[in-house]
This record gives sequence, C-alpha cells and structure tokens, in this order.
Amino acid sequence: MDHEILVKEFRQMVKVFQQENGPVSLFMLKAFDAEIPRWNIIISTPVYDDLSLKTALTHLITALNNHLSKSILKQIIRSTVLETTDPFVKEINQAFNVKNTVKYVYSSVISGIDLEKAIIFESHPIKRA
Repeated sequence: MDHEILVKEFRQMVKVFQQENGPVSLFMLKAFDAEIPRWNIIISTPVYDDLSLKTALTHLITALNNHLSKSILKQIIRSTVLETTDPFVKEINQAFNVKNTVKYVYSSVISGIDLEKAIIFESHPIKRA
C-alpha cells in the first residue's frame, strides 16, 4: 500500500474527527515493523480523558470504520488511547509541534518508547477547560 494513500486518508480522518469531537493533542501511527505496513494508532484527546478506556476505544474504532477504506483498516493492528496528561503524550508534544501537516519520525526514543518509524498527524498540548 502506498504511503501517500495512507497519509491522505488519515489526514482527512483527523480533520473529520476534530470537527466532530474537538481538538486532538496527539494523533499518530507507530509502525510495528519498519518493513511491513502494520500500524498502531495512538490518540490523545480531551474528549477521551473523561471516558472509560472501553468507551473511548469503541468510539475511536467506530470513527475509523466510518472514515477509512478497508485496505487501510487492514493495516491497523492496534489502537491506543492515552490521556492528555500521559508522559508519552507530553514528551511527544514537546519534541514535535505538528498541526495540520504530517511529520515522519525515524529511529527516535520518546519517553522510553522506541519509534523506529512513525507518522504524526497532530501533536501539540491542549489546555483543558
């Protein structure tokens, strides 16, 4: 699968998600293997901070199913919801400031987590009301 299609669909997904649910502090794809396109979606948004993990994941998976093609969905093997106060989210947001663009990350370690290959769609702190 061409990365261009993956990125295009996820950029659109992030825009729609923000329109429907408000700001996103972190939205990224982390590769499990740099050679094989299998991804973990990592999201952090204030709207999920107050929900149970099960409810947040159900909402996220429903949104993904509604806005991504089947070929892209086949590449997603894990979804991770993190609170906006999570140390990983804070460190990513300090290291990268990504708004309405795409940032490719290779061979980085953030908060003790190896990012051999990642694509960041949104990454910035959000003040909670």
